[in-house]
Amino acid sequence: MSKILTLLAATVSLAGATYHVPATEETVTLGLFTLNQPPVVKVRSGDIVSLETWNSCLHAMVYNKTTPADVAKFYKENDIQKRRGMHSLTGPVYVEGAEPGDVLEIRVLDIKLTDFGYNFLSPSAGIFDNFSKPQIMYFKFDKEHNTTEFAPGICLPLKPFPGIIAVAPPLDWPKGWPVDIATSHAQPVKGEFNSVPPGPFAGNLDQPELQAGSILFVPVFQKGALVWTGDSHAMQSNGEIDVTALETAYEAITLQFIVRKDLRAEGVFDKTKRKGGNVFTWPIIENETHWMIVGLNTDLMEAMKLAALNTIDFLVRMQGFTREESYQFLSMVGDFEIAEAVNMIKNVTVHLPKAVFKQKGRTTTLCSEGVFPLQAPEPNLTPSCVPQEGIITK
Repeated sequence: MSKILTLLAATVSLAGATYHVPATEETVTLGLFTLNQPPVVKVRSGDIVSLETWNSCLHAMVYNKTTPADVAKFYKENDIQKRRGMHSLTGPVYVEGAEPGDVLEIRVLDIKLTDFGYNFLSPSAGIFDNFSKPQIMYFKFDKEHNTTEFAPGICLPLKPFPGIIAVAPPLDWPKGWPVDIATSHAQPVKGEFNSVPPGPFAGNLDQPELQAGSILFVPVFQKGALVWTGDSHAMQSNGEIDVTALETAYEAITLQFIVRKDLRAEGVFDKTKRKGGNVFTWPIIENETHWMIVGLNTDLMEAMKLAALNTIDFLVRMQGFTREESYQFLSMVGDFEIAEAVNMIKNVTVHLPKAVFKQKGRTTTLCSEGVFPLQAPEPNLTPSCVPQEGIITK
């Protein structure tokens, strides 16, 4: 622990202390959220932590060089999927004062990309099974313009977000939760959790809206919360249909942690509250314009139903609607989007516009200040790209 702490740079700001955690063999774990790992840093509510992340497979992805055969070898050697995920996870961060049943407010303040990313087409793990050969496309980033070139004349604006921000899962995951996944897939060893399936602890949500300027609200299951991040993305479609996004690493993702004792995750202790009976038992994302309320299940329709039930509970609690009014409201206003279609557990997210609640007396933010405190980065309205140097490996 002391050796890790010597790697941390700490300063003090008005928001609290600010820490930096580099990505090293001591601070990065391959594909597991484990209760056995000591924290890389301990912080207080209000503190800010800047974390460096690696790309997948413990930073094994080398620009224009790593091939699908190299990835397959790494998967076999490390028992990827069955024993663990492929994600490189920086953490955990221990948040003092965070207790089971609390809600942790995690503010995404800033994301700084590294120089390149890649997309790995898997012929067996995406939504199709009739693509016969895997391939990896590499992309150099134009960080001045925040873009990359997919092909000559096709310039894509980058929208970086972490595929994974997670607190430590509950010990009764997944058996005690309405997600329909085998314990052998999700918690192959007691106290060690596969990073692939998301859950009430957030994790591998692959939610493209979790960009800088957004906030994740997630229930706390273990003392200190224990927060990891990884699966760093430069951009992703809703669905992530070939099984990867534009995967990358971060020079830094800057997060602020706030313990919320006033928002109770009732389902942490009461199993009857886990099927849409308490919205704070599941992840919620908020940005300037929307709340995004999550439903997770191996079956897309069941995920949609849970997302709807969680949102109904949200509208009853936060806006004073009846359950019937909430159901009708969602049929007219709520947008249901499939954020993740290819993982073991699917993510259907309700996008709820905040503008319709701006009348006097209506709740327009979950933030403790009473106003939403963050702003999204300014979009690049005239994107341009440097010529693409990336290649395809097969």
